[in-house]
This record gives sequence, C-alpha cells and structure tokens, in this order.
Amino acid sequence: MRRYPAHKVTPLLVAHPDLMEAWKEAAKEGKLRAKTLGRENVVLVEDPALIARLEALGLRGEPVKEEA
Repeated sequence: MRRYPAHKVTPLLVAHPDLMEAWKEAAKEGKLRAKTLGRENVVLVEDPALIARLEALGLRGEPVKEEA
C-alpha cells in the first residue's frame, strides 16, 4: 500500500481518462481510501496495478503499513 498526496494525483486523473477509469474501478473494489493527515489530504492505494501506473507517470508514493 502506498500513500499519495491528493493534490498531486488529481491532475493526473484529469489528464489521463484511462487512469480515471482504473481509479474508479479500484474505488469500487475498496482498494482506495482517502484520509487527512494534519492539513494534507492523502489517498491510500492498495491496487498494485494502479500503483505501477502512478509510478510510470512519475508519481512515487510513500510506503505505508497496513492499518487495522
């Protein structure tokens, strides 16, 4: 699972409609979670294919441990 700042993910979703569709599918499957850390909105991504796609577009997320 990786954590991404929401303000960096949003422009990629707008620019890549196919990424937006994959994002929607991952959300339906429960592989995305939104969270606020302090004053920053982040998205936790569990889908390995979506993580690989984000990294291919130059966005590296921070690894996070599984939450209970």
